[in-house]
Amino acid sequence: MHIDALPNLLTQLAAHQGADSANTTSLPPGCYVSEDFLALEVERVFAGAWLCIGREADIPQVGDYATYDGPLGPVMAIRQKDGSVKTLSRVCRHRAALVGAAGGGSSRLLVCPYHKWTYELDGQLRGAPGMEGATSFTKEDCSLPGYRTEVWAGFVFFNSDADAAPLSDQLQANAARAARHGLATLETRFVIDETWAANWKVAFENSCETYHHMGVHRQTLEPAFPTLGVVCEPGEAAFNLHSAPAADGFRFERPAGDALLSEDDLQRLTILGIYPNLVLAFSGPNVTWFRFTPDGVGATDLRVGWLGPAGDGADPERLVQERAILEAILAEDRASCAGVQVGLASRDAAAGPLSPLEATIGEFGRYLAAKVLAPT
Repeated sequence: MHIDALPNLLTQLAAHQGADSANTTSLPPGCYVSEDFLALEVERVFAGAWLCIGREADIPQVGDYATYDGPLGPVMAIRQKDGSVKTLSRVCRHRAALVGAAGGGSSRLLVCPYHKWTYELDGQLRGAPGMEGATSFTKEDCSLPGYRTEVWAGFVFFNSDADAAPLSDQLQANAARAARHGLATLETRFVIDETWAANWKVAFENSCETYHHMGVHRQTLEPAFPTLGVVCEPGEAAFNLHSAPAADGFRFERPAGDALLSEDDLQRLTILGIYPNLVLAFSGPNVTWFRFTPDGVGATDLRVGWLGPAGDGADPERLVQERAILEAILAEDRASCAGVQVGLASRDAAAGPLSPLEATIGEFGRYLAAKVLAPT
């Protein structure tokens, strides 16, 4: 196993952060295999970041909720009586049992399954059986903690930092692209949940570059989106962006009645990496989203959603085909990332030089280093 004491690893990371963008290497291998480094990431990367929970349209009615067991603990995004969405902790204020069903559901009230403490949809404690006479109990002090919540282009995000800059401001450069693709109104066609035997950064980085098409996806993606055509665009503090122009003769089909997608949109695969846990792949009228959650230092829980235009009929046979293609691509990536994780844990692992075709990985590395090394 590759062993790095945390102070030494942070020194390596500081050198990486100061490297010229034209002379960028991958992150030090210890960043992917150190338990101590993952603990630091939870404190300095995920705490205070806008973390994606899922799609707003998937919780349409009052009381509908979606759960997310992420690095900051179990939370739920729940539709309020006024139509807004609020993010609450799922941890009961009594003895920490989890409120709400895993994955999601719908309820008029939130009832703890352990001792039947009951909460309103906004997290306020409504009832606590048998607590009369308990001098340590004050009803007003036992509401479920709530987090800042923002919906961007149909995705629900939450942030544990009450003073964080609005997400919409940080993603403003992508507003026009999201609008052309109708991202806010796209509907979920299917969702795939997997666990990969790789650090979360291995999985995230893999989805933010298409330099690996010619190696990992020789028959699935490379014929349509050749590796050597990749174009990396300058990212910003909250995201990276690149595209893979389609091979001659390939073009996504324009949906009936669409007047927003450009011809360029129909002839390239565009990938937006939103730090730290969401990647969007724009493929003509469809968008695939990938949410990455650390599951220990060597595993990542991955949720993948396939979105399509509202009212397009959602042909069942086509969805079966699309799902089969996506599952094949995910299987290729899953195996590749597991191999990378094994390599990173070996004594021979070293930070390697990055190609201009994977400039997005260098940008992500600098983002991560800046967060981890920020003064506390």
